[in-house]
Amino acid sequence: MIQNNQELKATLDRVNRFEKQVEKLRQVETNPRNYELSAGGFLAEIDRMVLEVEEYLLIHSSELVKMTAGVDHIKTDGVLFNLSMWREWGLSPQETH
Repeated sequence: MIQNNQELKATLDRVNRFEKQVEKLRQVETNPRNYELSAGGFLAEIDRMVLEVEEYLLIHSSELVKMTAGVDHIKTDGVLFNLSMWREWGLSPQETH
C-alpha cells in the first residue's frame, strides 16, 4: 500500500513507464497473440498499481489518525477501522502531510 506522497509519485511514474512499454510493444509486435501474451503482464501490473493509487487517494490525509494511547485506528467517512486487521493483511496506512 502506498504510504506517502513520495511513494505515490514513484507509483505514478512506474505506471507511466509501463504504459509506454505497452505502447512500444503494440507498435513492434506483429503477432497479435504474442502481443496479448507480452502485454498482459504489464497491463495486470498497471491495474494493480492504479488500485493502490486509488486506495491511497481515497483517504484524505486529515482523516488519518496517528496511534494514540495504544489504540491503532484509521478514520474515514466517520468510521473507525482497527489497524491490527490491516497489519494481518500486510498493510500499514500511515499519516501523511
